[in-house]
Amino acid sequence: MLGQCDDLGGGIFKKRLNKNLARAIIVAKGGEYWVYAYLFEKKDKSNIDKTDLSNLRRFAEVFARKTATEIALELRDRQLLEICHD
Repeated sequence: MLGQCDDLGGGIFKKRLNKNLARAIIVAKGGEYWVYAYLFEKKDKSNIDKTDLSNLRRFAEVFARKTATEIALELRDRQLLEICHD
């Protein structure tokens, strides 16, 4: 992942955005899927707390167990939105 990023463990990463004014919390699945799970402006919230991190790690565990078929269905049903690099 390009740019400034902190590995928070358990498949959770915190990425700095917008010249360090915003943050994205990203859930990773084996380097194949990256899900922007939470976006916030630094002026509105300085960081996530322990409860947020715990909840995100539970989400990451659930997401890690998803099959490619399940993810394809969630994309089709617009439960997930794919952002293409191209």
